[in-house]
Amino acid sequence: MHSHTNVTLGDCTLAFDIDEQKYLFISPGISAVLGITAGQLNHDYRLWENLIDDKDIACTKKLINCLTENNPVELIYQIRTPQQTIKTINDKKSLFIDECSGHKILLSTIKEEPGNNKPAVAPKKLHQHENAGLSKQFLNSLIDSQTSFLIRIDINGNYIFANRQYFKAFGYKAKDILGKHFSTTTIPQEVSLCKKAFTKCVNNPGKIIPLLHKKPDACGNLHDTEWELISIVDENGQVCAVQGIGHDITNRLKTEAEIKKTSQKLDTFIESITDAFFIVDNDWKFVRVNAAFEKTTLKNRGQVLNKVIWDIFPSIVNTGFEQSFYKAKNNQQSIKFTEDFAGANRWFNVSVYPSAEGLTVFVKDITEKKHAQEEAISAKNSLEALINNTTDQIWSVDAESRYVYMNNAYIKQMAHLTGTAPKKGDRSYTHARLPRQVIDDWQTYYQRALKGEHYTIIRESVHNASNEQLFFEINFNPIYSSKGCIMGVGCFARDITRRLKAEQELLRQNKRMRNIATLSSHELRRPVASMLGLMNIIDMENPENPENRQIMDYLHIVSTEIDDVIRLIVDHTFTGDHTFTGD
Repeated sequence: MHSHTNVTLGDCTLAFDIDEQKYLFISPGISAVLGITAGQLNHDYRLWENLIDDKDIACTKKLINCLTENNPVELIYQIRTPQQTIKTINDKKSLFIDECSGHKILLSTIKEEPGNNKPAVAPKKLHQHENAGLSKQFLNSLIDSQTSFLIRIDINGNYIFANRQYFKAFGYKAKDILGKHFSTTTIPQEVSLCKKAFTKCVNNPGKIIPLLHKKPDACGNLHDTEWELISIVDENGQVCAVQGIGHDITNRLKTEAEIKKTSQKLDTFIESITDAFFIVDNDWKFVRVNAAFEKTTLKNRGQVLNKVIWDIFPSIVNTGFEQSFYKAKNNQQSIKFTEDFAGANRWFNVSVYPSAEGLTVFVKDITEKKHAQEEAISAKNSLEALINNTTDQIWSVDAESRYVYMNNAYIKQMAHLTGTAPKKGDRSYTHARLPRQVIDDWQTYYQRALKGEHYTIIRESVHNASNEQLFFEINFNPIYSSKGCIMGVGCFARDITRRLKAEQELLRQNKRMRNIATLSSHELRRPVASMLGLMNIIDMENPENPENRQIMDYLHIVSTEIDDVIRLIVDHTFTGDHTFTGD
Protein backbone atom coordinates (compact mmCIF):
# COMPACT_ATOMS: atom_id res chain seq x y z
CA MET A 1 0.00 0.00 0.00
CA HIS A 2 2.88 2.39 0.54
CA SER A 3 4.54 1.70 -2.78
CA HIS A 4 4.46 4.54 -5.27
CA THR A 5 5.64 2.48 -8.24
CA ASN A 6 4.62 4.05 -11.57
CA VAL A 7 3.36 1.57 -14.17
CA THR A 8 3.50 1.92 -17.90
CA LEU A 9 0.08 1.03 -19.25
CA GLY A 10 -0.64 -0.43 -22.67
CA ASP A 11 -2.26 1.17 -25.66
CA CYS A 12 -5.60 1.30 -23.82
CA THR A 13 -6.04 0.45 -20.14
CA LEU A 14 -9.40 0.40 -18.35
CA ALA A 15 -10.19 -0.13 -14.68
CA PHE A 16 -13.86 -0.86 -13.95
CA ASP A 17 -15.37 -1.00 -10.44
CA ILE A 18 -17.86 -3.85 -10.72
CA ASP A 19 -19.57 -3.03 -7.42
CA GLU A 20 -20.02 0.64 -8.25
CA GLN A 21 -20.61 -0.06 -11.95
CA LYS A 22 -18.31 2.78 -13.04
CA TYR A 23 -14.88 3.25 -14.57
CA LEU A 24 -12.10 4.25 -12.20
CA PHE A 25 -9.50 4.78 -14.88
CA ILE A 26 -9.49 5.18 -18.68
CA SER A 27 -6.18 5.74 -20.43
CA PRO A 28 -5.85 8.30 -23.26
CA GLY A 29 -5.25 5.53 -25.81
CA ILE A 30 -8.94 4.64 -25.89
CA SER A 31 -9.70 6.87 -28.88
CA ALA A 32 -6.96 5.35 -31.01
CA VAL A 33 -7.84 1.76 -30.20
CA LEU A 34 -11.65 1.71 -29.78
CA GLY A 35 -12.62 4.89 -31.63
CA ILE A 36 -14.59 6.25 -28.67
CA THR A 37 -13.78 8.86 -26.01
CA ALA A 38 -13.43 8.49 -22.26
CA GLY A 39 -16.42 10.79 -21.83
CA GLN A 40 -18.61 8.55 -23.99
CA LEU A 41 -17.58 5.46 -22.07
CA ASN A 42 -18.14 7.12 -18.68
CA HIS A 43 -21.59 8.18 -19.86
CA ASP A 44 -22.48 4.64 -21.01
CA TYR A 45 -20.25 1.95 -19.46
CA ARG A 46 -21.81 -0.71 -21.75
CA LEU A 47 -20.70 1.07 -24.87
CA TRP A 48 -17.88 -1.43 -25.50
CA GLU A 49 -20.45 -4.20 -25.87
CA ASN A 50 -22.00 -2.38 -28.82
CA LEU A 51 -18.63 -2.38 -30.60
CA ILE A 52 -18.02 -6.17 -30.41
CA ASP A 53 -19.00 -8.16 -33.45
CA ASP A 54 -22.27 -10.10 -33.04
CA LYS A 55 -20.55 -13.45 -33.60
CA ASP A 56 -18.08 -12.76 -30.75
CA ILE A 57 -20.22 -10.94 -28.16
CA ALA A 58 -21.88 -13.98 -26.53
CA CYS A 59 -18.64 -15.93 -26.08
CA THR A 60 -16.75 -12.84 -24.87
CA LYS A 61 -19.32 -11.94 -22.21
CA LYS A 62 -19.43 -15.56 -21.02
CA LEU A 63 -15.66 -15.67 -20.56
CA ILE A 64 -15.67 -12.39 -18.65
CA ASN A 65 -18.47 -13.54 -16.36
CA CYS A 66 -16.43 -16.65 -15.50
CA LEU A 67 -13.34 -14.57 -14.65
CA THR A 68 -11.97 -15.17 -11.11
CA GLU A 69 -9.33 -13.45 -9.01
CA ASN A 70 -5.74 -14.31 -9.96
CA ASN A 71 -6.91 -16.11 -13.10
CA PRO A 72 -6.53 -13.63 -15.97
CA VAL A 73 -7.70 -14.29 -19.51
CA GLU A 74 -6.58 -13.13 -22.92
CA LEU A 75 -9.40 -12.52 -25.42
CA ILE A 76 -9.27 -11.86 -29.13
CA TYR A 77 -12.40 -10.54 -30.85
CA GLN A 78 -13.51 -8.21 -33.60
CA ILE A 79 -15.07 -4.77 -33.15
CA ARG A 80 -16.67 -2.23 -35.45
CA THR A 81 -15.78 1.33 -34.37
CA PRO A 82 -18.26 4.23 -34.67
CA GLN A 83 -16.16 5.26 -37.68
CA GLN A 84 -17.15 1.91 -39.24
CA THR A 85 -13.61 0.53 -39.04
CA ILE A 86 -13.33 -3.22 -38.36
CA LYS A 87 -10.51 -4.12 -35.97
CA THR A 88 -9.25 -7.27 -34.29
CA ILE A 89 -8.67 -6.61 -30.58
CA ASN A 90 -6.36 -8.33 -28.09
CA ASP A 91 -7.90 -7.86 -24.63
CA LYS A 92 -6.11 -9.06 -21.45
CA LYS A 93 -8.47 -9.04 -18.49
CA SER A 94 -7.83 -9.72 -14.82
CA LEU A 95 -9.91 -9.49 -11.69
CA PHE A 96 -8.67 -8.38 -8.27
CA ILE A 97 -10.04 -7.03 -4.99
CA ASP A 98 -9.22 -3.44 -3.99
CA GLU A 99 -7.71 -3.67 -0.49
CA CYS A 100 -8.99 -0.21 0.42
CA SER A 101 -12.61 -0.43 -0.66
CA GLY A 102 -13.07 -4.21 -0.91
CA HIS A 103 -14.61 -3.71 -4.37
CA LYS A 104 -14.04 -6.03 -7.33
CA ILE A 105 -11.94 -4.28 -10.00
CA LEU A 106 -11.86 -5.50 -13.61
CA LEU A 107 -8.59 -4.50 -15.27
CA SER A 108 -8.45 -4.55 -19.09
CA THR A 109 -5.35 -4.01 -21.22
CA ILE A 110 -6.51 -3.62 -24.82
CA LYS A 111 -4.55 -3.26 -28.02
CA GLU A 112 -5.19 -3.73 -31.68
CA GLU A 113 -4.13 -7.12 -33.12
CA PRO A 114 -2.61 -6.33 -36.55
CA GLY A 115 -3.72 -8.62 -39.35
CA ASN A 116 -5.46 -11.15 -37.10
CA ASN A 117 -9.07 -12.08 -37.55
CA LYS A 118 -9.58 -14.60 -34.81
CA PRO A 119 -12.76 -15.27 -32.84
CA ALA A 120 -12.89 -15.05 -29.06
CA VAL A 121 -10.87 -17.84 -27.47
CA ALA A 122 -10.86 -19.64 -24.17
CA PRO A 123 -9.02 -18.12 -21.23
CA LYS A 124 -5.28 -18.18 -21.44
CA LYS A 125 -3.75 -18.46 -17.99
CA LEU A 126 -0.95 -16.10 -17.02
CA HIS A 127 1.46 -16.81 -14.19
CA GLN A 128 -0.17 -15.99 -10.87
CA HIS A 129 2.74 -13.95 -9.58
CA GLU A 130 2.80 -11.96 -12.84
CA ASN A 131 -0.87 -11.04 -12.44
CA ALA A 132 -0.48 -10.20 -8.73
CA GLY A 133 2.42 -7.85 -9.45
CA LEU A 134 0.51 -6.12 -12.23
CA SER A 135 -2.57 -5.73 -10.02
CA LYS A 136 -0.60 -4.27 -7.13
CA GLN A 137 1.31 -1.87 -9.36
CA PHE A 138 -1.87 -0.70 -11.01
CA LEU A 139 -3.68 -0.33 -7.69
CA ASN A 140 -0.89 1.76 -6.16
CA SER A 141 -0.71 3.91 -9.27
CA LEU A 142 -4.47 4.34 -9.25
CA ILE A 143 -4.56 5.29 -5.56
CA ASP A 144 -1.83 7.90 -5.92
CA SER A 145 -3.37 9.37 -9.06
CA GLN A 146 -6.69 10.05 -7.35
CA THR A 147 -7.75 13.64 -6.63
CA SER A 148 -9.72 12.33 -3.64
CA PHE A 149 -8.23 11.82 -0.17
CA LEU A 150 -7.83 8.22 0.91
CA ILE A 151 -7.05 7.40 4.54
CA ARG A 152 -7.18 4.31 6.72
CA ILE A 153 -7.49 4.39 10.50
CA ASP A 154 -7.06 1.37 12.78
CA ILE A 155 -9.59 0.28 15.38
CA ASN A 156 -7.93 2.55 17.95
CA GLY A 157 -8.32 5.63 15.79
CA ASN A 158 -4.70 5.88 14.66
CA TYR A 159 -3.66 6.67 11.07
CA ILE A 160 -2.18 3.64 9.27
CA PHE A 161 -2.36 4.99 5.68
CA ALA A 162 -2.92 8.21 3.71
CA ASN A 163 -2.53 8.68 -0.05
CA ARG A 164 -0.37 11.19 -1.85
CA GLN A 165 -3.25 13.65 -2.46
CA TYR A 166 -3.99 13.84 1.29
CA PHE A 167 -0.39 14.74 2.12
CA LYS A 168 -0.24 17.21 -0.74
CA ALA A 169 -3.47 19.00 0.18
CA PHE A 170 -2.79 19.34 3.92
CA GLY A 171 0.99 19.68 3.89
CA TYR A 172 1.65 16.83 6.33
CA LYS A 173 4.52 14.37 6.16
CA ALA A 174 3.98 10.65 6.80
CA LYS A 175 5.88 10.89 10.08
CA ASP A 176 3.54 13.72 11.21
CA ILE A 177 0.38 11.59 11.26
CA LEU A 178 0.99 7.88 10.70
CA GLY A 179 0.58 6.07 14.01
CA LYS A 180 -1.09 9.08 15.58
CA HIS A 181 -4.73 9.57 16.56
CA PHE A 182 -7.04 11.25 14.03
CA SER A 183 -7.80 13.94 16.63
CA THR A 184 -4.35 15.44 15.88
CA THR A 185 -5.73 16.57 12.51
CA THR A 186 -9.07 17.71 13.91
CA ILE A 187 -9.98 21.08 15.39
CA PRO A 188 -11.06 20.89 19.07
CA GLN A 189 -14.60 22.01 18.30
CA GLU A 190 -15.17 19.00 16.03
CA VAL A 191 -13.31 16.19 17.83
CA SER A 192 -16.58 14.94 19.34
CA LEU A 193 -18.27 15.02 15.91
CA CYS A 194 -15.49 12.96 14.32
CA LYS A 195 -15.43 10.44 17.20
CA LYS A 196 -19.17 9.86 16.86
CA ALA A 197 -18.80 9.21 13.12
CA PHE A 198 -15.86 6.84 13.74
CA THR A 199 -17.77 4.90 16.41
CA LYS A 200 -20.85 4.67 14.25
CA CYS A 201 -18.78 3.37 11.35
CA VAL A 202 -17.11 0.69 13.54
CA ASN A 203 -20.51 -0.41 14.89
CA ASN A 204 -22.10 -0.66 11.42
CA PRO A 205 -19.82 -2.74 9.16
CA GLY A 206 -20.49 -2.27 5.45
CA LYS A 207 -22.52 0.90 5.99
CA ILE A 208 -21.20 4.14 4.53
CA ILE A 209 -21.14 6.92 7.16
CA PRO A 210 -21.03 10.50 5.80
CA LEU A 211 -19.03 13.18 7.62
CA LEU A 212 -18.67 16.92 7.00
CA HIS A 213 -16.09 18.77 9.05
CA LYS A 214 -13.36 21.40 8.96
CA LYS A 215 -9.87 19.93 8.82
CA PRO A 216 -6.75 22.02 9.55
CA ASP A 217 -3.68 21.78 7.35
CA ALA A 218 -0.06 21.85 8.57
CA CYS A 219 -0.11 25.69 8.53
CA GLY A 220 -3.32 25.93 10.55
CA ASN A 221 -5.58 26.88 7.62
CA LEU A 222 -9.02 25.28 7.74
CA HIS A 223 -10.46 23.25 4.86
CA ASP A 224 -14.08 22.22 4.54
CA THR A 225 -14.02 18.49 3.84
CA GLU A 226 -16.59 15.84 2.94
CA TRP A 227 -15.96 12.18 3.80
CA GLU A 228 -17.47 8.75 3.28
CA LEU A 229 -16.36 6.33 6.00
CA ILE A 230 -16.70 2.57 5.77
CA SER A 231 -15.48 -0.27 8.03
CA ILE A 232 -12.98 -2.86 6.79
CA VAL A 233 -13.35 -6.39 8.14
CA ASP A 234 -10.73 -9.14 8.34
CA GLU A 235 -11.07 -12.76 7.25
CA ASN A 236 -12.99 -13.46 10.43
CA GLY A 237 -15.54 -10.74 9.75
CA GLN A 238 -14.22 -8.51 12.50
CA VAL A 239 -13.77 -4.77 11.95
CA CYS A 240 -10.06 -4.08 11.74
CA ALA A 241 -9.95 -0.58 10.34
CA VAL A 242 -12.00 2.34 9.03
CA GLN A 243 -11.38 3.64 5.53
CA GLY A 244 -12.26 7.16 4.47
CA ILE A 245 -12.57 8.74 1.03
CA GLY A 246 -12.72 12.52 1.20
CA HIS A 247 -12.76 15.72 -0.83
CA ASP A 248 -11.83 19.29 -0.13
CA ILE A 249 -15.12 21.11 -0.66
CA THR A 250 -13.98 24.57 0.50
CA ASN A 251 -14.23 26.06 -2.95
CA ARG A 252 -17.42 24.17 -3.65
CA LEU A 253 -19.04 25.53 -0.46
CA LYS A 254 -17.88 29.05 -1.35
CA THR A 255 -19.33 28.61 -4.81
CA GLU A 256 -22.55 27.20 -3.40
CA ALA A 257 -22.73 30.10 -0.93
CA GLU A 258 -22.22 32.58 -3.76
CA ILE A 259 -24.81 30.78 -5.84
CA LYS A 260 -27.21 30.79 -2.89
CA LYS A 261 -26.52 34.49 -2.26
CA THR A 262 -27.01 35.27 -5.93
CA SER A 263 -30.14 33.13 -5.98
CA GLN A 264 -31.50 34.98 -2.95
CA LYS A 265 -30.76 38.31 -4.61
CA LEU A 266 -32.47 37.09 -7.75
CA ASP A 267 -35.45 35.88 -5.72
CA THR A 268 -35.66 39.25 -3.96
CA PHE A 269 -35.42 41.05 -7.28
CA ILE A 270 -38.06 38.88 -8.92
CA GLU A 271 -40.43 39.32 -6.00
CA SER A 272 -39.84 43.08 -5.81
CA ILE A 273 -40.28 44.01 -9.46
CA THR A 274 -43.63 45.45 -10.46
CA ASP A 275 -43.73 43.43 -13.69
CA ALA A 276 -45.60 40.14 -13.54
CA PHE A 277 -43.04 37.35 -13.96
CA PHE A 278 -43.47 33.66 -14.65
CA ILE A 279 -41.62 30.64 -16.03
CA VAL A 280 -43.23 27.75 -17.88
CA ASP A 281 -41.46 24.50 -18.71
CA ASN A 282 -41.51 22.70 -22.06
CA ASP A 283 -44.85 21.12 -21.13
CA TRP A 284 -46.32 24.64 -20.65
CA LYS A 285 -46.59 24.13 -16.89
CA PHE A 286 -45.93 26.99 -14.50
CA VAL A 287 -42.76 26.41 -12.50
CA ARG A 288 -42.42 29.89 -10.99
CA VAL A 289 -44.40 33.10 -10.54
CA ASN A 290 -43.85 36.27 -8.52
CA ALA A 291 -46.02 38.47 -6.31
CA ALA A 292 -46.78 40.90 -9.15
CA PHE A 293 -48.11 37.97 -11.21
CA GLU A 294 -50.48 37.05 -8.39
CA LYS A 295 -51.66 40.65 -8.11
CA THR A 296 -52.13 41.07 -11.85
CA THR A 297 -53.93 37.76 -12.47
CA LEU A 298 -55.76 37.59 -9.10
CA LYS A 299 -54.51 34.00 -8.78
CA ASN A 300 -52.13 32.86 -6.05
CA ARG A 301 -49.14 30.69 -6.90
CA GLY A 302 -50.72 27.64 -5.33
CA GLN A 303 -53.44 27.80 -7.99
CA VAL A 304 -51.06 27.90 -10.95
CA LEU A 305 -47.80 26.10 -10.13
CA ASN A 306 -47.43 22.79 -11.99
CA LYS A 307 -50.59 23.65 -13.97
CA VAL A 308 -50.71 24.14 -17.76
CA ILE A 309 -50.94 27.79 -18.74
CA TRP A 310 -53.69 27.16 -21.33
CA ASP A 311 -55.83 25.45 -18.68
CA ILE A 312 -55.41 28.30 -16.18
CA PHE A 313 -55.89 31.08 -18.76
CA PRO A 314 -58.05 29.68 -21.59
CA SER A 315 -58.92 33.21 -22.74
CA ILE A 316 -55.40 33.72 -24.18
CA VAL A 317 -55.71 30.72 -26.51
CA ASN A 318 -55.81 31.80 -30.19
CA THR A 319 -54.54 35.28 -29.27
CA GLY A 320 -51.27 37.11 -29.71
CA PHE A 321 -50.14 35.63 -26.39
CA GLU A 322 -50.33 32.03 -27.60
CA GLN A 323 -48.90 32.82 -31.04
CA SER A 324 -45.91 34.68 -29.60
CA PHE A 325 -45.21 32.06 -26.91
CA TYR A 326 -45.13 29.26 -29.50
CA LYS A 327 -43.02 31.36 -31.87
CA ALA A 328 -40.46 32.09 -29.13
CA LYS A 329 -40.29 28.42 -28.15
CA ASN A 330 -40.15 26.96 -31.67
CA ASN A 331 -37.67 29.50 -33.05
CA GLN A 332 -35.70 29.89 -29.79
CA GLN A 333 -35.76 33.66 -30.17
CA SER A 334 -36.67 36.44 -27.76
CA ILE A 335 -39.91 38.26 -28.57
CA LYS A 336 -41.44 41.50 -27.31
CA PHE A 337 -45.02 42.44 -28.11
CA THR A 338 -48.00 44.48 -26.92
CA GLU A 339 -51.37 42.80 -26.53
CA ASP A 340 -54.74 43.56 -25.01
CA PHE A 341 -56.37 41.08 -22.65
CA ALA A 342 -59.69 40.07 -24.18
CA GLY A 343 -62.73 41.26 -22.27
CA ALA A 344 -60.75 42.97 -19.52
CA ASN A 345 -59.94 46.27 -21.26
CA ARG A 346 -56.30 45.89 -20.19
CA TRP A 347 -53.11 46.26 -22.19
CA PHE A 348 -49.79 44.50 -21.57
CA ASN A 349 -46.20 44.79 -22.80
CA VAL A 350 -44.79 41.26 -22.86
CA SER A 351 -41.14 40.12 -23.13
CA VAL A 352 -40.54 36.40 -23.77
CA TYR A 353 -37.12 34.74 -23.38
CA PRO A 354 -36.76 31.08 -24.44
CA SER A 355 -34.32 28.54 -22.99
CA ALA A 356 -33.77 24.80 -23.20
CA GLU A 357 -36.01 24.39 -20.12
CA GLY A 358 -38.94 26.51 -21.31
CA LEU A 359 -39.95 30.20 -21.41
CA THR A 360 -39.28 33.08 -19.04
CA VAL A 361 -41.88 35.84 -19.39
CA PHE A 362 -42.13 39.41 -18.08
CA VAL A 363 -45.53 41.13 -18.34
CA LYS A 364 -46.02 44.87 -17.69
CA ASP A 365 -49.54 46.27 -17.28
CA ILE A 366 -49.61 49.39 -19.48
CA THR A 367 -53.36 49.99 -19.35
CA GLU A 368 -53.04 53.39 -17.67
CA LYS A 369 -50.18 54.35 -19.95
CA LYS A 370 -52.20 53.25 -22.97
CA HIS A 371 -55.22 55.29 -21.88
CA ALA A 372 -52.95 58.25 -21.15
CA GLN A 373 -51.44 57.93 -24.64
CA GLU A 374 -54.89 57.80 -26.19
CA GLU A 375 -55.96 60.84 -24.18
CA ALA A 376 -52.74 62.63 -25.10
CA ILE A 377 -53.30 61.87 -28.78
CA SER A 378 -56.89 63.06 -28.53
CA ALA A 379 -55.81 66.21 -26.69
CA LYS A 380 -53.04 66.80 -29.23
CA ASN A 381 -55.46 66.39 -32.12
CA SER A 382 -57.93 68.76 -30.44
CA LEU A 383 -55.19 71.27 -29.75
CA GLU A 384 -53.90 70.98 -33.29
CA ALA A 385 -57.40 71.57 -34.63
CA LEU A 386 -57.84 74.59 -32.34
CA ILE A 387 -54.46 76.08 -33.19
CA ASN A 388 -54.89 75.52 -36.91
CA ASN A 389 -58.41 76.99 -36.97
CA THR A 390 -57.21 80.42 -35.90
CA THR A 391 -55.82 83.14 -38.14
CA ASP A 392 -53.30 84.02 -35.44
CA GLN A 393 -49.79 82.84 -36.24
CA ILE A 394 -48.20 80.45 -33.75
CA TRP A 395 -44.70 78.99 -33.98
CA SER A 396 -41.67 78.02 -31.90
CA VAL A 397 -37.93 77.76 -32.52
CA ASP A 398 -35.07 76.02 -30.72
CA ALA A 399 -31.91 77.61 -29.34
CA GLU A 400 -30.47 77.76 -32.88
CA SER A 401 -33.56 79.49 -34.30
CA ARG A 402 -34.70 76.32 -36.10
CA TYR A 403 -38.42 75.74 -36.45
CA VAL A 404 -39.84 73.24 -33.95
CA TYR A 405 -43.55 73.90 -34.49
CA MET A 406 -45.69 76.03 -36.86
CA ASN A 407 -49.44 76.29 -37.28
CA ASN A 408 -51.12 76.52 -40.67
CA ALA A 409 -51.64 80.28 -40.44
CA TYR A 410 -47.91 80.88 -39.93
CA ILE A 411 -46.89 78.47 -42.72
CA LYS A 412 -49.31 80.22 -45.08
CA GLN A 413 -48.04 83.68 -44.11
CA MET A 414 -44.37 82.73 -44.58
CA ALA A 415 -45.10 81.01 -47.89
CA HIS A 416 -46.82 84.23 -48.99
CA LEU A 417 -43.82 86.35 -47.93
CA THR A 418 -41.04 84.13 -49.28
CA GLY A 419 -42.68 81.93 -51.90
CA THR A 420 -41.61 78.79 -49.96
CA ALA A 421 -43.48 77.01 -47.18
CA PRO A 422 -41.18 76.58 -44.16
CA LYS A 423 -40.47 73.09 -42.80
CA LYS A 424 -39.59 71.81 -39.34
CA GLY A 425 -35.84 72.18 -38.84
CA ASP A 426 -35.45 75.17 -41.19
CA ARG A 427 -33.86 78.29 -39.76
CA SER A 428 -36.46 80.96 -38.98
CA TYR A 429 -36.40 84.26 -40.85
CA THR A 430 -33.23 83.64 -42.85
CA HIS A 431 -34.86 83.41 -46.29
CA ALA A 432 -33.02 85.27 -49.04
CA ARG A 433 -36.22 87.09 -50.12
CA LEU A 434 -36.46 88.82 -46.77
CA PRO A 435 -34.60 92.13 -46.33
CA ARG A 436 -31.37 91.93 -44.36
CA GLN A 437 -32.77 94.28 -41.74
CA VAL A 438 -35.77 92.00 -41.18
CA ILE A 439 -33.48 88.96 -40.73
CA ASP A 440 -31.29 90.86 -38.25
CA ASP A 441 -34.33 92.14 -36.33
CA TRP A 442 -35.73 88.66 -35.87
CA GLN A 443 -32.44 87.22 -34.69
CA THR A 444 -32.35 90.00 -32.08
CA TYR A 445 -35.92 89.22 -31.00
CA TYR A 446 -35.09 85.51 -30.54
CA GLN A 447 -31.90 86.23 -28.60
CA ARG A 448 -33.76 88.43 -26.13
CA ALA A 449 -36.20 85.61 -25.37
CA LEU A 450 -33.40 83.01 -25.21
CA LYS A 451 -31.87 85.12 -22.44
CA GLY A 452 -35.09 84.74 -20.43
CA GLU A 453 -37.04 87.88 -21.39
CA HIS A 454 -40.82 87.75 -21.84
CA TYR A 455 -41.89 90.68 -24.01
CA THR A 456 -44.28 91.94 -26.69
CA ILE A 457 -43.62 94.10 -29.77
CA ILE A 458 -45.80 95.69 -32.42
CA ARG A 459 -44.34 95.26 -35.89
CA GLU A 460 -45.52 97.08 -39.01
CA SER A 461 -45.62 95.61 -42.51
CA VAL A 462 -47.25 96.33 -45.88
CA HIS A 463 -49.66 93.96 -47.61
CA ASN A 464 -48.07 92.87 -50.89
CA ALA A 465 -51.31 92.95 -52.91
CA SER A 466 -53.23 95.95 -51.56
CA ASN A 467 -50.22 97.92 -50.34
CA GLU A 468 -52.23 98.37 -47.14
CA GLN A 469 -50.34 99.14 -43.97
CA LEU A 470 -50.64 96.24 -41.49
CA PHE A 471 -49.74 95.97 -37.82
CA PHE A 472 -48.93 92.79 -35.83
CA GLU A 473 -48.62 92.29 -32.07
CA ILE A 474 -46.01 89.59 -31.40
CA ASN A 475 -45.40 87.86 -28.03
CA PHE A 476 -42.04 86.22 -27.31
CA ASN A 477 -41.80 83.67 -24.47
CA PRO A 478 -38.79 81.53 -23.41
CA ILE A 479 -39.42 77.76 -23.44
CA TYR A 480 -37.85 75.87 -20.51
CA SER A 481 -36.79 72.23 -20.29
CA SER A 482 -37.70 69.99 -17.33
CA LYS A 483 -34.33 70.91 -15.82
CA GLY A 484 -35.07 74.64 -15.99
CA CYS A 485 -32.82 75.43 -18.95
CA ILE A 486 -34.06 77.62 -21.81
CA MET A 487 -34.36 75.40 -24.86
CA GLY A 488 -36.25 77.63 -27.31
CA VAL A 489 -38.74 80.44 -27.93
CA GLY A 490 -42.51 80.32 -28.37
CA CYS A 491 -44.04 83.05 -30.54
CA PHE A 492 -47.61 84.26 -30.98
CA ALA A 493 -48.48 86.90 -33.65
CA ARG A 494 -51.87 88.62 -33.97
CA ASP A 495 -53.00 91.04 -36.70
CA ILE A 496 -54.02 94.17 -34.77
CA THR A 497 -54.53 96.46 -37.79
CA ARG A 498 -58.32 96.72 -37.28
CA ARG A 499 -57.86 97.23 -33.56
CA LEU A 500 -55.41 100.08 -34.11
CA LYS A 501 -57.72 101.66 -36.67
CA ALA A 502 -60.61 101.46 -34.20
CA GLU A 503 -58.44 103.01 -31.53
CA GLN A 504 -57.45 105.84 -33.85
CA GLU A 505 -61.12 106.43 -34.73
CA LEU A 506 -61.96 106.59 -31.04
CA LEU A 507 -59.20 109.13 -30.55
CA ARG A 508 -60.63 111.25 -33.36
CA GLN A 509 -64.11 110.99 -31.89
CA ASN A 510 -62.78 111.99 -28.49
CA LYS A 511 -61.16 115.02 -30.08
CA ARG A 512 -64.43 115.95 -31.81
CA MET A 513 -66.26 115.62 -28.50
CA ARG A 514 -63.73 117.91 -26.88
CA ASN A 515 -64.33 120.43 -29.67
CA ILE A 516 -68.07 120.13 -29.18
CA ALA A 517 -67.62 120.68 -25.48
CA THR A 518 -65.49 123.73 -26.27
CA LEU A 519 -68.09 125.09 -28.66
CA SER A 520 -70.84 124.41 -26.15
CA SER A 521 -69.00 126.09 -23.35
CA HIS A 522 -67.86 129.13 -25.31
CA GLU A 523 -69.91 129.84 -28.42
CA LEU A 524 -73.27 128.65 -27.14
CA ARG A 525 -73.03 129.99 -23.60
CA ARG A 526 -72.70 133.67 -24.74
CA PRO A 527 -75.96 133.97 -26.80
CA VAL A 528 -77.85 131.90 -24.25
CA ALA A 529 -76.72 134.26 -21.50
CA SER A 530 -77.79 137.21 -23.63
CA MET A 531 -81.21 135.63 -24.20
CA LEU A 532 -81.68 135.03 -20.50
CA GLY A 533 -80.74 138.66 -19.77
CA LEU A 534 -83.16 140.07 -22.36
CA MET A 535 -85.98 137.91 -21.09
CA ASN A 536 -85.48 139.33 -17.60
CA ILE A 537 -85.99 142.95 -18.79
CA ILE A 538 -89.19 142.33 -20.76
CA ASP A 539 -92.12 144.32 -19.32
CA MET A 540 -94.60 141.57 -18.78
CA GLU A 541 -97.19 143.77 -17.09
CA ASN A 542 -97.30 146.21 -19.97
CA PRO A 543 -96.95 144.31 -23.18
CA GLU A 544 -97.50 147.46 -25.19
CA ASN A 545 -94.39 149.04 -23.77
CA PRO A 546 -92.36 150.29 -26.79
CA GLU A 547 -89.13 148.94 -25.23
CA ASN A 548 -90.50 145.41 -25.51
CA ARG A 549 -90.34 145.73 -29.28
CA GLN A 550 -86.67 146.56 -29.15
CA ILE A 551 -86.03 143.69 -26.74
CA MET A 552 -87.81 141.29 -29.08
CA ASP A 553 -85.54 142.39 -31.94
CA TYR A 554 -82.52 141.62 -29.79
CA LEU A 555 -84.01 138.20 -28.92
CA HIS A 556 -84.35 137.45 -32.61
CA ILE A 557 -80.70 138.28 -33.20
CA VAL A 558 -79.62 136.14 -30.25
CA SER A 559 -81.79 133.20 -31.51
CA THR A 560 -80.08 133.42 -34.86
CA GLU A 561 -76.68 133.25 -33.18
CA ILE A 562 -77.77 130.21 -31.17
CA ASP A 563 -78.92 128.48 -34.37
CA ASP A 564 -75.55 129.18 -36.04
CA VAL A 565 -73.68 127.67 -33.11
CA ILE A 566 -75.89 124.53 -33.14
CA ARG A 567 -75.22 124.08 -36.87
CA LEU A 568 -71.49 124.42 -36.19
CA ILE A 569 -71.66 121.72 -33.49
CA VAL A 570 -73.51 119.39 -35.87
CA ASP A 571 -70.89 119.98 -38.55
CA HIS A 572 -68.07 119.16 -36.13
CA THR A 573 -69.84 115.98 -34.97
CA PHE A 574 -70.33 114.38 -38.41
CA THR A 575 -67.62 115.92 -40.55
CA GLY A 576 -64.75 116.18 -38.11
CA ASP A 577 -64.09 119.79 -39.18
CA HIS A 578 -62.19 121.30 -36.30
CA THR A 579 -62.14 124.91 -37.61
CA PHE A 580 -64.60 127.39 -36.36
CA THR A 581 -64.85 131.11 -35.86
CA GLY A 582 -65.71 132.78 -32.66
CA ASP A 583 -64.48 135.16 -30.09
